[in-house]
Amino acid sequence: MQLQAIAKGMALGAAAGMAGYLLSSAGSSERKRLKRRTARAVRAVGAVMDGVAELLH
Repeated sequence: MQLQAIAKGMALGAAAGMAGYLLSSAGSSERKRLKRRTARAVRAVGAVMDGVAELLH
């Protein structure tokens, strides 16, 4: 299913972006906030993909 591949790509892109930002000159509080927001976004994408998968079955 191509939707799963898209979700994996989006999650990988978000993780790569977060890692790049964390390695930059971000402050400690900014890093924590970014981690929380990224985790929330990945969970949201997963929930959307689950919903789409349920609709297709």
